[in-house]
Amino acid sequence: MLATAVAKQKGFDQVLWMDAFEHKYVQEIGTMNVFFVIGDKVITPDLDAGTILEGVTRDSAMEVLRQEGYTVEEAPVSIDDVVRAYQAGELKEVFGTGTAATISMIKELQYEDFTMKFDTDAWKAAPTVKRVLTDIREGRRADTHGWMFKV
Repeated sequence: MLATAVAKQKGFDQVLWMDAFEHKYVQEIGTMNVFFVIGDKVITPDLDAGTILEGVTRDSAMEVLRQEGYTVEEAPVSIDDVVRAYQAGELKEVFGTGTAATISMIKELQYEDFTMKFDTDAWKAAPTVKRVLTDIREGRRADTHGWMFKV
């Protein structure tokens, strides 16, 4: 809670959580799974360490991304690699997935004293996932995955 309070004092909405041991591998953003569009790939931290919750929205987002032609990788994500990708112009999008928000686009990230800003109006992957999932949920698109059921 302290990290979140400090982030809010600095004007940020959420915290990008790192691993507890080395403090260099991205885990989640706030209480959401996090995705990075780097080059022509969408990368999300893998679940192997057991520290990241496997989310239904995370899985659904990966399925939609693959269906839309994106290459999706689950792998350890180093914050240093994220910064280098941004500096090289390869980090295109950063977004979170979660039950309540579905997709939350990240407009700005700060690591130490380095700030990364993003033009969310130019994004393709995150808005596509949000649109597809919303269209399925609201009946405008066929649910070919069996995700919807009547209760």
